Amino acid sequence: MPSVALLTLEGCYASSLTGLMDIFQVANAHARKQFGEHIEPFEWQFVSLSGGAVNVSGGLALATDSVNTQDRIYDLVYIPGVFYSGQDAFEQFLKSQTNLGGWIARQWERGALVAANCTGTFLLAEVGLLDKHNATTTWWLEKRFRQRYPKVQLDIRHLLTEDERLICAGGIPTYQHLALRMVEHFFSPSIASLCAKTLLVDVGQTAQAPFLPLSDASDHGDSLVARAQYRLQQNLRKPLTMKALADELAVSQRTLTRRFNIALGMQPLTYLQNLRIEAAKQLLEITDLNVETIIHEVGYSDASSFSRLFQERTQMTPTAYRDRFKRSK
Repeated sequence: MPSVALLTLEGCYASSLTGLMDIFQVANAHARKQFGEHIEPFEWQFVSLSGGAVNVSGGLALATDSVNTQDRIYDLVYIPGVFYSGQDAFEQFLKSQTNLGGWIARQWERGALVAANCTGTFLLAEVGLLDKHNATTTWWLEKRFRQRYPKVQLDIRHLLTEDERLICAGGIPTYQHLALRMVEHFFSPSIASLCAKTLLVDVGQTAQAPFLPLSDASDHGDSLVARAQYRLQQNLRKPLTMKALADELAVSQRTLTRRFNIALGMQPLTYLQNLRIEAAKQLLEITDLNVETIIHEVGYSDASSFSRLFQERTQMTPTAYRDRFKRSK
């Protein structure tokens, strides 16, 4: 039977942990119905480093078994998302998990699949298992992840990545997609499909890109870039060349581009394009303006050019984006 170790970490999101268990329970029911009672169902165990009661989010206490009192190899080791209360506290949490990280690495080396959701991907990367492997994480911690783990091949656009028995999922709700992928792996695609329909999980959503805010508002501390950002934001709908922007700020284009790259990791033109896409996304969500009008409103005259750019950055056409995210009145 597929054996699952559900790592129970202090302060982890309850839904990220117990939600996986709930999906496996539904999968077991569908598998028995389709294949008969002889089917070997998922079985799971809440585990922690020292065992005993562990408080997850909301103060919920879960009884756990210690990984130190057994030499069992699981089919799947799962790391849930952990509440992020700030950089310093989170880094301290990661440093405190050294022993548990060693156990995770040994499980993987002996054949287990290892999967992580949301901030749990940091723990998987901290072990070093993700070095030179494809991975994803929650979009709003992308920069932190890249800075801390430069050897990981991070692609934040994906909800789910899988590379050599290492599975990563994005934001907290993507534990559903991860669980369904495990149902498919251990049972069958048909059982995974039945679970998705039963639980109303949209398996057609495979990317984080449509949800990502493209205009970075991080506090980078560069006053020149901040002034340029403000100028671009105030003149979103007006034609503005990068030379004109540099001249207005009394710097060279080369200096402006270099400072943008250092502060935001992108060129000024890319930032302007992202601003316009963000504005278009908002208009698609809250207005009934047709797509062509919206494109003109955000400063583009070539509808086909903007539509290509929109799809490149969001992995959806403007029309598809509106169909998915239009707010009902």
